[in-house]
Amino acid sequence: MNPLCARCGKIVYPTEKVSCLDKNWHKGCFSCEVCKMTLNMKNYKGYDKKPYCNA
Repeated sequence: MNPLCARCGKIVYPTEKVSCLDKNWHKGCFSCEVCKMTLNMKNYKGYDKKPYCNA
């Protein structure tokens, strides 16, 4: 069974999955909580199990 996205709640398929902060995300849903900038594994900062950008 495929996991659900932590942001939108829809099924995340292996080709579009980002596993981070003990959750699964679509690549497009893995974005900053404040400014909504799309993040990746190199530019995110995790705080309280939520993704944020460096700014």
